[in-house]
Parts: sequence; structure tokens; C-alpha cells
Amino acid sequence: LGHDAGLDALLVTPGPDLRYLLGSRAESFERLTCLVIPTAGGPASVVVPRLELASLTDSAAADLNLPVHDWVDGQDPYGQVAALLPERPRTAVVDAMPALHLVPLATRFAVPPVLATEVVRQLRMVKDDEEVAALRRAGAAIDRVHAQMGRWLRPGRTEAQVAADITAAIVAEGHTEAAFVIVGSGPHGADPHHEVSDRVLEPGDVVVVD
Repeated sequence: LGHDAGLDALLVTPGPDLRYLLGSRAESFERLTCLVIPTAGGPASVVVPRLELASLTDSAAADLNLPVHDWVDGQDPYGQVAALLPERPRTAVVDAMPALHLVPLATRFAVPPVLATEVVRQLRMVKDDEEVAALRRAGAAIDRVHAQMGRWLRPGRTEAQVAADITAAIVAEGHTEAAFVIVGSGPHGADPHHEVSDRVLEPGDVVVVD
């Protein structure tokens, strides 16, 4: 797909796309971690700070035998990425790449990087049988949580107490984690980004749960 888009490489830093491609839950810090995927003529590889090597332990990097180029403070990781690519490479970067890393990478290339959204989206929108089954399991698990909502939404309880019950149930039903829980009661229901507070649920409240 990347080659068809006229690209020489896809550069993937920590975030949803790296998790999708490698199963790595590495986070993006001030030190560069980057999966470098040439579209032709070479294997994919990972540039990673030596102190973050553990972030690859449970990923597919070992299973895929990806070369790992670790680096330490004082070395130039952006130069390491550039050394893995042809001169004047046409690169695409994931949309979660921080400017902290995008700008130094872009200065190494004569052609400005483009967003990889179109390329990666083509991969992520097509699900194999295992992925479809996993989505069904995840959906069934969250449905079981929703079925218990009547137990928790009671007058006299706080939003935070209800959210704690929901969070525990999400994990108990099989999800890896609860990324967020919103319980907005009464006037808080009008705030789409409200999370929780110590407000006590009152009879007749409208409560928004997400």
C-alpha cells in the first residue's frame, strides 16, 4: 500500500498504530521510539532508547525478528532513522507522532513527510476472522457491564462510586482496561467531557454514562 502511494517508508511512533502493527503498548516520551517500515528493499526495524527496550518485550518485534537499533542519550536517533532509508526519502508518519519527534525527523529529509492515515486506515479497516471474533467478545463483555447499570445508578451514591463499579466490572468481564468512564449526573450530563465528581445522584436525575 505504501509503495502504491509513492512512499519509501512508513514511520510509526507509539500510539494506536504501533499497538496495531506490533502489539506494543510503548508510550511516546521525549526519547524517540520509531518503527521504520521501508516499502521496498529492506526489512522493517525499530529504533528505540536503550532504557525503553522493555517496551518491546511483549510485542511482536521478537516474533517477527525485527532488527532493533537501540540508542542512548548523546546519540542521534533521528539520524539512525535516516540511515535506514534511501536519500531524499518520501516518508509517511502516523498522525499520533508528536511534533517533538516529527520536526527533527523532517529536517533529515529533503521531502516533507506526509500523514500515513490513508495507508494505515486501509490495513486497519479490514478485519480477519480472529479480529472479528475479538470484537464480538469485546462487545459482548461491555454489554454485560451495561446490563448491570441498574445496580449502580442509585440515589445517594456519588458519580465517583458508580464509575468505580463500572471500571471494576469492565475489567472483570474480560477487557484489558477501562480507558475512561464518564458518569455525568444532573447538570453534569450537559458536559460531554465530564468524567466523574463527588456529586450525589438525586431522584429524577438524568445521568449520562459513557
